[in-house]
Amino acid sequence: MTNAPIYDAAKQRITSLVEGRDPQTPVAATPGWSVKDVVAHLAGGLRDFVDRRFDGVESGEWGERQVRDRRDNSLADAFAEWDANRERAEPLFDSPMGSVLISEVIAHEHDLRAALGVPGERDSVDVRAALTKPLQQLDQRMRDNDVPALRITLEHGDRVLGHGEPAGTLRTTSFELMRAIGGRRSADQIKALDWEGDPDTWIAALALFGRHRAEPFSE
Repeated sequence: MTNAPIYDAAKQRITSLVEGRDPQTPVAATPGWSVKDVVAHLAGGLRDFVDRRFDGVESGEWGERQVRDRRDNSLADAFAEWDANRERAEPLFDSPMGSVLISEVIAHEHDLRAALGVPGERDSVDVRAALTKPLQQLDQRMRDNDVPALRITLEHGDRVLGHGEPAGTLRTTSFELMRAIGGRRSADQIKALDWEGDPDTWIAALALFGRHRAEPFSE
């Protein structure tokens, strides 16, 4: 499946999830943001992808700016902007940026599911697609920093990250791996997964965005 249909299906699920819900419902996975803020971020983030505006990505200011700039907008405004920006973004889905957009929208779908108490879609091909770019990034990071190779065993097969023979194994699901490397799990939660080898060898490398969640997060 190509990226655009996966993205559009997630966008439709998010639309259905939040319909009739309180837009100010807090989203614990993204502290300080409400349901409306997450949708505003998805809308604004897509515009930034189109405009190639990535200042603040490393510091976390990228997403905060999008939410702050739309603080006075309604949820309907956020969806209207998302629709408009989706049309402009069409060429991105056939570029390397497409897999980044999939990771972003699927992660936030599950943030919203947790906030609204509507879990689901955890075993879907969409979650596996959302891991494509993060696993590429992790593999490159481990190679660049001489982190010992790690075998990751998921429900659909094995993947070795890093260079050389694996020095350890992590057995988990695609969903848990997505949440762990996406900053939705604490270091202690990640260490409590099914490891062969010392997880401290890889725990820092697995913080894709530079840090793990400070407090445990269950969903």
